[in-house]
Amino acid sequence: MSNHEWSEADDIVAFYLYRFGTALLPCDMAAIAEQRGIKLGSMKMRISNFKAYAGAGRLGNIARQSAQVFERYKDTPEPQLRDKAFPEWSESTKTGVGLK
Repeated sequence: MSNHEWSEADDIVAFYLYRFGTALLPCDMAAIAEQRGIKLGSMKMRISNFKAYAGAGRLGNIARQSAQVFERYKDTPEPQLRDKAFPEWSESTKTGVGLK
C-alpha cells in the first residue's frame, strides 16, 4: 500500500474509532483499516491526532479535514455516528428503511 489519501469518510471512520472503539462493531480495527486500504499504523496515528486535538494526546499538526470532522461530529450519539461511519452495517440499510 502506498500513502493513503484520507477522504472525509475515512476521517469519520477514524473519528468513530477514537470516540467509541470497536466494541460495538462486527470486526476489529485491523480489519476496518484493511477494508479501507489504510495501514493499521496510519489509522492509529489518525486516531492519536483526534486525541491530541481534544487535548488528551501529544501529537500535533492535525489535518484541517480531521479538525472539521471532529467539530462536526463531536456531539453525535454513537448509533448515528456508527451509521455515518459504517453505512454498510446500518440497520436501516439492512432493512431498507429510508431507502428510495
